[in-house]
Amino acid sequence: MQPSALRLEYYFVAELNVTANREHNPKKPMTLTDKNLVVTPGFLPDQKGPRRWQVTLRIQQQAGPAANAPYYFTIELVGFFAVAASYPKEKAEWIVRTNATSVLFSTAREVLRNAMAQGPFCPLLLPTVSFYTPETKKMLDAANRKKRKTAELPPSAAKA
Repeated sequence: MQPSALRLEYYFVAELNVTANREHNPKKPMTLTDKNLVVTPGFLPDQKGPRRWQVTLRIQQQAGPAANAPYYFTIELVGFFAVAASYPKEKAEWIVRTNATSVLFSTAREVLRNAMAQGPFCPLLLPTVSFYTPETKKMLDAANRKKRKTAELPPSAAKA
């Protein structure tokens, strides 16, 4: 085992709403899927340095009555992360976008499960997900190539 290049410094729950569905019938099957979840991440580089980030993750269940969901919920977490100095600077945003969101999602799974365990129905457990997308990696790689190319130009050419 070795320490991760991404460290969660602290987090807090900014919003938590869990509502038991009074129409839920435990004898009927649920038809919930990952498509019933709206997951919205937000990324903000910290003013203290390029290796520090504030990441927000909002998860909202949007299932209709036919899904027979035992609970409806919304949760928003805010986490503060640091990227290790030994990690390549040009890959810092990529590790934040993929791993920080995964850490917050896992935390949200547990917070929601604990809140639902106090309700009248069996608690839901959010699915395991990955925030890695080749598109994000390509976008960040292209942005880094553009930054390097601009940095290589003489100052007068970069302005033109």
